[in-house]
Amino acid sequence: MKYQLLLIFIISSYFNIILAENLTVGIPIVNTFPATTYKAGSQNWSITQNQNGFIYIANNFGLLEFDGVSWKTYTLNKGNNNLKSVYALGNRIYVGGQNEFGYFEKNEKGQLSYQSLRGTIDENVSFDEIWNIYQGKRSNEVIFCSHKRIFVYYDGKVETLIPPKNIRYSFYIKGDFISSSPTVGLLNWNEKRILPQYDGTEILHGHILRSIINFPNGSLLALSHDGKLLINNGEGFKPWMPNIWSTFEKAKINQATLLKDNTIAIATQNNGLFILNESGEIVLHLNKKNGLADMTVYNIFQDQSENLWLAHRNGLSYVELHSPFRLINEKIGIEGGGYAATSFQNELYLGTTNGVYKYSPKLPYNEPHYQRLNIGHTYNLTGIGNRLFQGQHEGLYVINDEKIEPVSSIKGAWNVLQVNKRKDIFLRGSYDGLYIHEKVKDQWITHKIDGFEESSRLLALVNDNTLWISHGFKGVYKLTIDFDNYKVNSVQFYGKDKGFYSNVLINLFQVNNELLFCGENGIFKYNAKKDVFERDQKFTDILGRDRVSCLVNDIHGNIYFIQNNKVGLIYDLNSDSPYVERQLFERINKYISDDLETIICIDPSNVLITAKEGFILFNPRFKRGVQKSIPLSVRNFQNTNGIESNTIHISDEEPIEMPYEFNDVTFSYSTPYFDGLEYNTYQTFLEGFDKIPKPWTTQNASVYTNLKEGNYTFKVTAKNIYGEVSIQKEIPFVVLPPWYRSPFAYLFYIMMTCGFTFGIVKLSKLRYSKKWLSIVGQKEQQIVDQDDTIKQLVQEKHDQEISFKNKELALSTFHLTQRNELLSTIKNDLIKVSSKAENVAVAKEIQHLANRISKDIDDEKDWARFKDHFNLIHSDFFEYFKENYPQLSTQELKICAYIKMNMSTKDIANALNLSVRGVETSRYRLRKKLNLDKNTQLTDFIQKVENEVTSHSALN
Repeated sequence: MKYQLLLIFIISSYFNIILAENLTVGIPIVNTFPATTYKAGSQNWSITQNQNGFIYIANNFGLLEFDGVSWKTYTLNKGNNNLKSVYALGNRIYVGGQNEFGYFEKNEKGQLSYQSLRGTIDENVSFDEIWNIYQGKRSNEVIFCSHKRIFVYYDGKVETLIPPKNIRYSFYIKGDFISSSPTVGLLNWNEKRILPQYDGTEILHGHILRSIINFPNGSLLALSHDGKLLINNGEGFKPWMPNIWSTFEKAKINQATLLKDNTIAIATQNNGLFILNESGEIVLHLNKKNGLADMTVYNIFQDQSENLWLAHRNGLSYVELHSPFRLINEKIGIEGGGYAATSFQNELYLGTTNGVYKYSPKLPYNEPHYQRLNIGHTYNLTGIGNRLFQGQHEGLYVINDEKIEPVSSIKGAWNVLQVNKRKDIFLRGSYDGLYIHEKVKDQWITHKIDGFEESSRLLALVNDNTLWISHGFKGVYKLTIDFDNYKVNSVQFYGKDKGFYSNVLINLFQVNNELLFCGENGIFKYNAKKDVFERDQKFTDILGRDRVSCLVNDIHGNIYFIQNNKVGLIYDLNSDSPYVERQLFERINKYISDDLETIICIDPSNVLITAKEGFILFNPRFKRGVQKSIPLSVRNFQNTNGIESNTIHISDEEPIEMPYEFNDVTFSYSTPYFDGLEYNTYQTFLEGFDKIPKPWTTQNASVYTNLKEGNYTFKVTAKNIYGEVSIQKEIPFVVLPPWYRSPFAYLFYIMMTCGFTFGIVKLSKLRYSKKWLSIVGQKEQQIVDQDDTIKQLVQEKHDQEISFKNKELALSTFHLTQRNELLSTIKNDLIKVSSKAENVAVAKEIQHLANRISKDIDDEKDWARFKDHFNLIHSDFFEYFKENYPQLSTQELKICAYIKMNMSTKDIANALNLSVRGVETSRYRLRKKLNLDKNTQLTDFIQKVENEVTSHSALN
């Protein structure tokens, strides 16, 4: 076993050396960009990359910029925008064109704008095109090289250098200029003197030198346009690799550059790109036939990821040179979809739907590298001993020294196994069961094994007579075979009732000497004691239960798999923490086959994956330069109100503030990482709005609408196809509040609130005061009304009492009047009787009685009582007359009182014991004393006096 492993290691190492030395076993993945993609001129002359990772191209329409997502074109704002050269240094992009040179730099708005340096030299000086731009010795020193002039730009000034002889192209090497001259060859000079001439350059007389490569060891390689290659190792220039001069004489060299792995990339006019190793051998050739955008390559640039950008006459190409993946397809001679591959006798054989191909590298360089040996849809290539079996649709064949030997013409040869301990007997799985093929006396004899008729694509022979077969649409079979009699002794079927999730899509794989069965719901192993299939817990923990369609191990025990049509690799399966690599293979998942897909481990450095077109070659030992942080740029920051939009310049110096009306914001970002750029993903988080970061997505823009006022920080992170993550970019900004929520507005609101509160309080107080006053007024009014009521009641009571007393007074007066009238009548009758009495004594007595009656009528006591009673009712009545009319007699006062009491003249006469005429006379005298005119009634006057007396009494 040890010797077998050692033999495998030696063979693998040898084959690995062959593949490593001959990179044309596959071609790199190439992405092309036509003019319709970048929307500028078709011709591209020169390429560079700035510190942010952006690619800049000198285009015949101006300066192209590619950030990994979008293309932009910047013009010179001149009639001629055709640029020939470009060079990024610091924050500037230096460019040169027809009679023009200068630089692009970001302005205050963060946009690239052009600054011409043409005005710093004499306007009459013509220098044609600037073909090369170099960095000088000094910091920020830039050298522009044209055919006739060289311009050195430093510290804002331009110095013009004129070469000693007529030159074509100039190159800046180690502080000196090397120029090509048709008459001298190579001229080595600086701005002060001509240096010693190079020996051996006479071969370049009459030839145009297009490129000089300065090797790290100091050697110089000069390449002419027509294919002359000269090298100078310190002893003058000597021819180098003359055997390939004819190749480049036809191709025509435009430019060459030394790559970081010390290989040489050569751009040609007529035949694309060539890569030479350090020995000068062509190890890779790419042209339009095998992937480039155009045959003509003007310029080569190796970017920060060590991949190549090619400037074409028509378009651009991006060559993923520094990648673990290469393609083997019809572009290098392999036609059809890939199905099988193997390394046999140190040769690589590939089986496709179109036949079998053998890799045959030939040095010196020659194409093609693949030779088709046999046609037909090939399912399997198996090397057993000194035979290479080809299983295909038409039957079974043996390939030996490029000769095809038919074994069987029975249709459908899925695979071949050697029957244990039987040297020339082979078991074949076919469309309709199993066959035995035996070589007898140089003849192949075929026997059908009876007892099993199912298609047998995947087989595993576990001992001398036990065979496992998986059928993709029926299930798993376990057969016991009698190989001597070509029959099946027993068949056991295993499906859903034996532990599988279903009977379909079950594949059989032998991994690390163990049989595994991949079904619809995970990976299973056979439990012989229970005679059932059980899910393999280790693989379930690692890969879950999604269907695995391919499972294979390499010589180190690492496991390759295809799950959900995506490739993965499990490292250290039996360790405590196995690692699963999926991200790396995202680059090639779109290429892999979706029919009978498989992975073939050729050796530790070469793994083949079947593809829709040919194969994908993967080198597990490839060590790419891991980037701790991939580049990331926020390209655009816009805000809008739905109608108008503004582009905001992102600056670290000034805080970004935006009005509330423009609170819809859009961020655009990109990572200029170009390997599988369509798989670059981004994760964003808007602090102040999002609760958690958003999931990783290929979308390169984020939109937020209706942001509230406040402080925000937009955070974005990029991740490339290899899982490498960028440094997080942060952009803080502030959404200002609307005018009605601004500090001034709030101050105004506070003032308004205070004023309103004050007004409310004032109004409330006023209303309260009014209400209080109203209540007080009402209360007072109620009191007044009550007082009035009381007064009214008192007055009414008083009036009632007055009325009652008036009635009493009137009744008393009436009685008095009646009494006086009666007494007067009696007195008169007595007087009459006394005058008729005959008896004197009787007459005297009667007269005496009449006098007494008369005295009673005029009794002052009655008057005094009447007066007192009258004063109780009409107080101050008599006082008023006494005060104002003292000339009135008692009788006249009585008449006034009686008039006040509305007594008639007759009644007054009776009361006063006067005649009616006497009363009228007294009334007449009274009017005169009161000074009443004719129009004034005595009754009205007395009533007026009564009112005045009453008012006077009330005031007092």
